[in-house]
Amino acid sequence: MILNEQRAHDIALALMAKNADPKNPIAAYHEYVTLLVPLLKELDRDFPKGIN
Repeated sequence: MILNEQRAHDIALALMAKNADPKNPIAAYHEYVTLLVPLLKELDRDFPKGIN
């Protein structure tokens, strides 16, 4: 079973890696968290028990 947290992490990481500046890790982390929280909320709403 894929947990919502893992799925949200993978999506946020992929989106962040595409746009983040590797020379500024703090800004990259901020962008990651900014992407992660809304994704996690949406996945939890759509799949309350995770994805089997």
